[in-house]
Amino acid sequence: MAHTTRAGGHGTPPAVRGLREMAALWRKAAGSRSAPSLRTAAPVTVLLVLFAYNVIQYVTLVFQTPRQLDFYVFWLAPRIGLAQGWAQMYNPARFLPELVAQTGNWLPYLNPPVFAWLLLPLSLLPYPVALVIWNALILGCLVVIWRVTVWRAAPTLTLPQRGRDIAQRGREILLLLAALALYPVVLGLALGQVTMVVLVAVALCYWLMRRDRPLLAGLVLALIVIKPQAAFLVPVALLAARRYRVCLGFALAVIPMAALSLLAVGRQGIDYWLASVAVNYNHPGFKFNSVSWIIGPGVPAIAVGLAAVAATLYVSWKAPFKDVELPIAAGLIGSLLVTPYVTVHDLSALVVAAWLVLRLDPPRWVTALLVVGYVPLFLANANFAHLPVLLLEGAFLVSLVELARARAKTVRPQQTASGRSQPRLAS
Repeated sequence: MAHTTRAGGHGTPPAVRGLREMAALWRKAAGSRSAPSLRTAAPVTVLLVLFAYNVIQYVTLVFQTPRQLDFYVFWLAPRIGLAQGWAQMYNPARFLPELVAQTGNWLPYLNPPVFAWLLLPLSLLPYPVALVIWNALILGCLVVIWRVTVWRAAPTLTLPQRGRDIAQRGREILLLLAALALYPVVLGLALGQVTMVVLVAVALCYWLMRRDRPLLAGLVLALIVIKPQAAFLVPVALLAARRYRVCLGFALAVIPMAALSLLAVGRQGIDYWLASVAVNYNHPGFKFNSVSWIIGPGVPAIAVGLAAVAATLYVSWKAPFKDVELPIAAGLIGSLLVTPYVTVHDLSALVVAAWLVLRLDPPRWVTALLVVGYVPLFLANANFAHLPVLLLEGAFLVSLVELARARAKTVRPQQTASGRSQPRLAS
């Protein structure tokens, strides 16, 4: 190319020439020498500032108020269940007095017994040790999610090979930084919430499906039962997408877990759990990000939920079989729009949905929607941002409807509806 044969060009190291070539193509695409640097530096600077703010919030919560974290509830529940019976960890009259005595909080334990059983080894350790291990685990889950859904994704820049590799790695790291700069994501990590474990199960399910391991993918997806509200429509979406063996693996794991849980807690445990739900839902000052909480219960909330289910099923059915990203993303978004119990850290599911959709190199208008939606998502814990976040979820799901329709017209299906032999998808 002309710009590689300038005077002194042959004496320039290859790496430097590659960077110059990449920058020249960026300038050509943008029509300005200053635009690329400004377009890159501005968002990176904003993300770094937000990330620094979140680090301060994380350190403050974890180190100054370790027993006020949600993880203390998770750590205490299996200890009570092991000592007094698994139904008692749902008994507000038994659980809350001990929790209040230790932390001053009165948030009941609501997760299924399976989660308490998984945490049993940590509950036998001193709380500070268990907290360190758990925080490392959930942070590792975020990294795994990023590694599975973002790293080595399909390039979106038309550049020489060397420049494309550098630009792509930078783009992938930028997406991880964008997640760590989101307050809902870091708040969930700081509180020791289990949301990242649920989302890593979804991400690993996707990874295994791409490697033609559908039965194992379904078994891994079953881990979402430990906190199902952020992903419970994902298996439904996969069923609509004709991923039958994935759903079979999911059922083979979930049915025994449900049976064991019911046997462990009995009818009394279910009654205790319903009482704890009422306590938590009426907690003064507690805010939810669900449709029924934002616009009120009744016909409007039911209508939104039904529309979300219909859109999720349509996206899953319409999308080309190989585009497994679309039904999973639709299942995550639809779950948030349907469940009546959504907290701010559950909105981290939108990040995973966005990462999956970006793998498909969507139209610019979809990418623009995700960029614009980043602002209300960062502010999601504020009351004034609840409605904008709800609108973002709806717009994101509608965009997937259109994206599925468009890709169904342009991508030739490689699989019959029977789902008998699922192909290995491109990385």
